[in-house]
Amino acid sequence: MKTCKYLALMIIVVCLGPAARSQLGDNLSSDEIKAAIALKPGSGFVAIMDSGFLTPSICKAQMPEEFIYTAKGWLNALSINARHQYLPFNPQPEDTLRALTIISQGCASGTASGPACDSITRVVLLSDKGGSVVIEAASSRLRPSTWQNGFGATAACSSLVSKFTMADVQKVRNQKGEFLIATFDGATHLKTYTVKARFIKKLGL
Repeated sequence: MKTCKYLALMIIVVCLGPAARSQLGDNLSSDEIKAAIALKPGSGFVAIMDSGFLTPSICKAQMPEEFIYTAKGWLNALSINARHQYLPFNPQPEDTLRALTIISQGCASGTASGPACDSITRVVLLSDKGGSVVIEAASSRLRPSTWQNGFGATAACSSLVSKFTMADVQKVRNQKGEFLIATFDGATHLKTYTVKARFIKKLGL
């Protein structure tokens, strides 16, 4: 089930205006697009789950997790999702940007009064836990979700789709190439994830 997450999360349209596209940089060439589509499924993608000791017992409905895609990984996953739906794949300019795409989701759980979940409203990249260098997303989009229990009680929250320029990603990487991802719900700091060397290697960054 876990290996299919990169496909299940692709039912998203990220709409960017001209200014945002310009800020994110240039696009993959036609040859690079063809190469990305031909990649093995799961290429240019990693998922980092919150590994806190109590997290699995609290977040039974949905674990806090970061889904990270390179430019080619994002395009590859979109093309696979279209193929699984028997749809033609015609990538839009925003799909082919040279950017790091991060989908951030929060904890979802059940309580005595009904379901509860954390929204992600802001994601930043950090060079270290002290925040020596902080990078804001060049663009972001909320992805609403609704949870319901057997008694009809509901809770609404959102995950966040963020795009970061590759130039900005380079600014937060340490000597090992690693960096941090911090997630927020409003002003509340929810989680910080480390994109470790093994993830960097898998992403090919």
